[in-house]
Amino acid sequence: MSLKLLDDLYNKIDKFRGFGPKNLILFEKLCGDRLLDIIFHLPSSLIKRLKIKDLKNEYLFKRVIVNGKINKTWFSNKAPKISIVSIEVNNQKLEIIYFNVNKNWFSNNFIINNNIIISGELTKKGNKYQIIHPDIIQKKDSEEIIPIYETTYPLTAGLSHKKIKTAIKYSIESVPEFSEWINKDLLKSYNWYSFNQSLYKLHFPKNKEEIDNNNLYRERLAYDEALSRQLALNLIRKHKQKIEQSILTNNDTLKNILLNKLPFELTEDQKAVLKSIYKDINSSKRMYRLLQGDVGSGKTVVAFLSLIHVIENGFQGALMAPTEILAYQHYVFFKKYENILGIKIALLTSKLQKNIKSNNIIDISKGKINLVIGTHAIIQSNIKFKNLRLAIIDEQHRFGVYQRLELSKKSPNTDFMVMTATPIPRTLVLTDYGDMDISIIHTKPKNRPKINTISVSIPRMREVIKAISRAVENNEQIFWVCPLVNDSEKLDLAAAETRQTYLNKFFPDNVALVHGKMDSKQKEEALLKFSKNKKNILVSTTVIEVGIDIPNATIMIIEHAERFGLAQLHQLRGRIGRGNKKSVCILLYDQKIGDIARERLKVMRETNNGFLISEKDLKLRGAGEILGTKQSGGQMFKVLDISKHENLITIANQNSKLIINKNPNLLGSEGKKIKNLLNLFGQDKAIKLIKSG
Repeated sequence: MSLKLLDDLYNKIDKFRGFGPKNLILFEKLCGDRLLDIIFHLPSSLIKRLKIKDLKNEYLFKRVIVNGKINKTWFSNKAPKISIVSIEVNNQKLEIIYFNVNKNWFSNNFIINNNIIISGELTKKGNKYQIIHPDIIQKKDSEEIIPIYETTYPLTAGLSHKKIKTAIKYSIESVPEFSEWINKDLLKSYNWYSFNQSLYKLHFPKNKEEIDNNNLYRERLAYDEALSRQLALNLIRKHKQKIEQSILTNNDTLKNILLNKLPFELTEDQKAVLKSIYKDINSSKRMYRLLQGDVGSGKTVVAFLSLIHVIENGFQGALMAPTEILAYQHYVFFKKYENILGIKIALLTSKLQKNIKSNNIIDISKGKINLVIGTHAIIQSNIKFKNLRLAIIDEQHRFGVYQRLELSKKSPNTDFMVMTATPIPRTLVLTDYGDMDISIIHTKPKNRPKINTISVSIPRMREVIKAISRAVENNEQIFWVCPLVNDSEKLDLAAAETRQTYLNKFFPDNVALVHGKMDSKQKEEALLKFSKNKKNILVSTTVIEVGIDIPNATIMIIEHAERFGLAQLHQLRGRIGRGNKKSVCILLYDQKIGDIARERLKVMRETNNGFLISEKDLKLRGAGEILGTKQSGGQMFKVLDISKHENLITIANQNSKLIINKNPNLLGSEGKKIKNLLNLFGQDKAIKLIKSG
């Protein structure tokens, strides 16, 4: 949805002369090819220039603006090809030097006796003052003024800094004058400028005062983005609350059978969370809930009991896992109780045998299957449920708010729960899960042993081999995780296949292998051998990051641990310590590691608390990597940095609720201002919900 005021900003940069199809591709890669995208491609650094009349040593290694008269030029055709211009600056000599520059360009720009203005870093060789590859040259009578302060931007191969600056100039000129959407008291308390002023001054600062206010301008725009996000989330939440469905009742027959058969008792946290879930499912409003719990806290059992609740009321349930391995493991666990509960459970993945898959799809549509467990295959258009009431998405914290909204449209009478074992920092919950209610399982079952974590440098690998030899003798099991599938010369990492071969020398025919390039059958066979303790060691890539449950596994070795994020290390560590034996996680690291990697290893040694780890991970890596937007090429926010602007997100959350409660349909002039804001920051999908009712 676009508003007339913003129409110009929806144009692509090739609207302007000098920007062709190749530029469109490059801008799309860098920041987006619309003018709306380009205005938010913010500066990364600043050039400060010094206007000088004379050449002095005190100006050395500073970027200067100087004018002079060309009195000599010459070329060298020998490699490296050097082109030199000698200019006179107030009776002093300055050499301008270029390497491998085009001769025609050089001859056209440096004509003897012409007066020119040069900008560049002043250096000195012997007694000669020099500027090598100036950043700007122009005729003295040029109408363009070389700025004292100039912003610089992140680049991509094929786009020059000059081209980006030109694109930004055109884009900023297309920004209309917006009416203020922030209340006056808030503007005053933070000393914020208007949106237009903040944007312009960030890109084109004219003096020291505007340079000093850089953070103020960014903060204003960051708040705008935070507010747009919170407004969208509140509109989505309000929209979801409008949809009504049948009321269920607590029929605890099957739940009690399951609880009596489980080999453990539920924790108080699990009981409290289930109470909230049942209350939501029983109501006439659709449930949208995020269930967070640390690794090993018992989310799977909570999911099972939630699904049994809808089955007891005559409906179907579905559990969607991110990988076939995890889907299969859930299926195996739930299937154990199928006959005891008298229900029908089916697996649905893309690699399932064709005839089994076809029969399952028919039975799902007829309601013969009570519970479906699978991968994303569950939500494909050809899968029709007879009466799906609860869908649980496991470990899909990369499902964004609008993807969740699209998913919910596939089953308009379904309750939804997203389940994650990666505790999400509070600010990420606010910015990405504000449309959902939150449940947290803090405590782990009492019988879970504490996992001891140590870090060992890779040259000491033989010591690690000795340690796992003792574990193998005691018939314990070991995970060994490697970051790559195949050897890479570029990245000096041990591959899973190579590591399996190496370990087989010490433990012949006792090392299983699992990685992402294996087909489903191979993975299942390898995991089955490991789970049945036919193999003591499982070498794997990160495909075993979530869900794999081997109570007899007591050692987790993570090779090149410095390459992993904190949350991922914590997830991998969570694969052990699931029985009652003491467990140890060994972080094998390269001795040449940086400060951030060293800090990650330190955090892992000091705490087993996933919630503390997630907060630290956010500070060290940022939201982009935690949510996967960097790897996928996406960008979570244009200006907002959730690790720096937590206070702004909290304020935006409060103010958005006031705005939506007062004007839920965004009517009148005030509503139009909010719509402009939502469109500016790409949250316009939320506006469509108002129209859809």
